[in-house]
Amino acid sequence: MEKSKDENVENKNKNIWRNSRRRISLQVVIFVMIMAGFYLISISMKTVLLQLMLNQRYSDCETLLQENAKNLEYLINDINSETEGTSKTFHGMNTLAYSLSARVMIVDTDYRVAYDSFRLLKDTYIMNNDIYEIMKGDRDERLVREQSYIEYMFPVVNREGYIDDVAVIAVSLESMENERGYLSYRANILICIFMVIGVLTAFFISYMAVRDTRKIKSQLVNMKDGFLGQISSDGLWREAGSVVDNMNGIFAKSQLLEESRQEFVSNVSHELKTPITSMKVLSESILMQDNVPVEMYREFMNDIVLEIDREAQIISDLLTLVKTDKGSDSLNIERVDINELMEVILKRLTPLAEKRSIEITFESFREVEADIDKVKFTLAISNLIENGIKYNVDGGWIRVSLNADHKNLYIKVADSGVGIPEDCVEHIFERFYRVDKARSRDTGGTGLGLAISKNIIVMHKGIINVYSEPGKGTTFTVRVPMNYVK
Repeated sequence: MEKSKDENVENKNKNIWRNSRRRISLQVVIFVMIMAGFYLISISMKTVLLQLMLNQRYSDCETLLQENAKNLEYLINDINSETEGTSKTFHGMNTLAYSLSARVMIVDTDYRVAYDSFRLLKDTYIMNNDIYEIMKGDRDERLVREQSYIEYMFPVVNREGYIDDVAVIAVSLESMENERGYLSYRANILICIFMVIGVLTAFFISYMAVRDTRKIKSQLVNMKDGFLGQISSDGLWREAGSVVDNMNGIFAKSQLLEESRQEFVSNVSHELKTPITSMKVLSESILMQDNVPVEMYREFMNDIVLEIDREAQIISDLLTLVKTDKGSDSLNIERVDINELMEVILKRLTPLAEKRSIEITFESFREVEADIDKVKFTLAISNLIENGIKYNVDGGWIRVSLNADHKNLYIKVADSGVGIPEDCVEHIFERFYRVDKARSRDTGGTGLGLAISKNIIVMHKGIINVYSEPGKGTTFTVRVPMNYVK
């Protein structure tokens, strides 16, 4: 129950997402995505650049402190050695502190602040782990970067190599923070300019992205209103042009199917009407004559029966054709011995061939079993052989062969018949198509046999081909997979 409830919620969320996508313009989505990209890039660049600039300033400040440490050490040593006037030396230290905008402190070996440029901690004692370690010689120097200042500690070594004092130089970072604000302000101005460029760019790209879709849509609307034809691909990008070409192919095929459907309906009407018209003419002929001999009655009735049989055959073939049009779902697949099936088909058709002294031979190269619909496959092969009998010459021949490889079975039906003109070969599998309409009616053909055969072979995932020359006969080749896979 809980699982079903969760699935319903998930399906509902999916439906909401699908419906929202239909209501949102693709151009708006592209525009928003590009603007979001521009914004993220701007903020990232601002953050990275500001940090890089401040890191460089910090590095410059630290380098400046380390470089001036030598000058300070020299001045302190002067005080300790009293080689020069002490006041003059202190003045030099004050000048150095002022020039660096820094606070300078000197801590002697008693950890007393001997000098403080800010005069806040002078003569006070200070204990600091870093100072202690430097004074003992355990550490050469110490550079501390806090949020509001940078502090540099180093030992003051006298001429004998001993440590007399520890000097501390501290520089406030307030000016850098002010500079950070100024740089941030300038960066925000640049971001605004960048975003304006981003708006223009996003609008242009989003417009170009959906321009082709709008062109195609406008042409489809015209087609919907009845202006049938091909969609123009002029001025479209390659991807959109490819879509248009595929759509044009679908439209062309649909139009061809519609024309075929109309032609098929026309042919069905004509073929069904012809036997009825013949029966009507025969019946009226009898009715309009007085004292008609019984022999004439019999002859006319036989003709009417033949027309009825022909009408029934057309209807039967049409029903078969409709069933084969349903596709492979209507197949009843079973494993069948194809050699045995071919023997049964030929045994049934041989008497029909013997009436015209046509010799039928069958050659099997190996034992073949395949997954087929036995009834439909029998109909397809029978139609090919019957076609060879109907359109053969008296005393001719039909050669049927069966072969197979590891994957497919192959059936060939060759005859010595009248053949098919080259311009008619590509049409013989069309419904109601006849090469010689008069001869077809004489032989009892409906024009649907080959169309039915092709449909059945295609339903079995197979291929049928025809080779023919007028006066030299016709050869049909069939290839069907032995293992049927849906």
